[in-house]
Amino acid sequence: MDPDCVQRPEKFSVTFFRVMLCLSLIGSLFSCSKKDKWIEVDPAFSQYIDAYTTGVISKTSTISIQLAADANTTHTVGEELKEELFDFSPSIKGKAYWLNARTIEFKPENWLTSDKVYEVNFKLGKVTKVPEKYDNLRFNMKTVKPSFKVTDNGLRSAGAKNKMSLSGELETADIEKGADIEKLLSANLNNQALKINWQHNDAAKTHIFTIDNIERGSNVQNVLLSWNGKPMNMEVNGETRIAVPAMGDFKVLNVVAMNEAQQFASVQFSDPIAVGQDLTGLITMSNQSDISYTITGSEVKVFTNGKLDGNYTVNINSGIKNSWGDILDKGFTSNINFENKRPAVKIHGKGNILPNSGRLVLPFEAVNLKAVDISIIKILENNVPQFLQQNNIAGNEELRRVAKPIVQKTLRLDDDKTLDLHKHQRFSKSAPPTFTLASQLPVGAVASVLV
Repeated sequence: MDPDCVQRPEKFSVTFFRVMLCLSLIGSLFSCSKKDKWIEVDPAFSQYIDAYTTGVISKTSTISIQLAADANTTHTVGEELKEELFDFSPSIKGKAYWLNARTIEFKPENWLTSDKVYEVNFKLGKVTKVPEKYDNLRFNMKTVKPSFKVTDNGLRSAGAKNKMSLSGELETADIEKGADIEKLLSANLNNQALKINWQHNDAAKTHIFTIDNIERGSNVQNVLLSWNGKPMNMEVNGETRIAVPAMGDFKVLNVVAMNEAQQFASVQFSDPIAVGQDLTGLITMSNQSDISYTITGSEVKVFTNGKLDGNYTVNINSGIKNSWGDILDKGFTSNINFENKRPAVKIHGKGNILPNSGRLVLPFEAVNLKAVDISIIKILENNVPQFLQQNNIAGNEELRRVAKPIVQKTLRLDDDKTLDLHKHQRFSKSAPPTFTLASQLPVGAVASVLV
């Protein structure tokens, strides 16, 4: 198992890394609280340990140690270790296993405690020969602070007259159990509780909710959607009111810009729209002449020929028919905005000198990305002169002759559900579970970055 990477700056010696961030269209990173006292790891441990789990991790994570060389002990891959190589404070029950000749993984018996700083003591001297002062590697890790975000997708006609449904999504910062999530959200109409149906994807940290059979009354009513994180010790609460149109009130509810694989304007009506009618001229978009339409229940998707970028005015004119033959008698105008930013990742500057540290910070910016692939190549100390014969600090020629890859992982950027990844965001640490590079080089090495 190759754990993810995270780094944090410490004392400034120098290390020599080639870092390549590759765009990935798959689908935020959590930083450690500055108020938590963090153990400063001696960079000299890099002689014996290449990497270890640290930083902010999921409460479901395992803890791994990757040695710089094969262990001196004889062991069977996948077999439980009889010796106790890990001490934790607070205590963690679990078992340790050899994943391969260099990697030991500790699997906790139960989930860790959320938002908790742990101190780890790994007994390095029991698996490889080291000077006495390096017998024990002490470091910290911290579990993700629990949080969540609620998004509603608006009302839709349920197909039956005067019946509507409301759907949405609850996203969590860490993996949570679906049964616990259901305690966080409630819905009411006229002080009557509404039943919420759930579809849980615990591993993806997403929970889809649907409220069916919302009755339309003789007057406009409001569905009160409320959330409170107290049952799961989360400091999150809020509410939103969604207006339910009166019976027989055929109207436009909302117009939304959708930046999906194909861009379109979503026009949402209070009633299902009659299929087969010609909507040409009835729904228009500013400066767009080639428009097509798709009717899905009470939603009309408005497509254009080409990319949309910036502000547009959508006009919905009277004359549109619903499934029961009623005609929209009032027009509607809405201004929407499309952000047409290409997926991108950027590191500021080239040929940077990176500090020698057990937790090295690599700040970068990303937009329209849920994750990035990162490849880290280590230039060996003795090969630095040879590298500089072919390159300047920012060069990347003939790396295979002077370097070896030490990390190739995907870093998730979408763990912090409060971030809008469609906008430029700055990151500086890897997503949990984190794995710190311990391999460092002495003074005289340099670092450069290639995006």
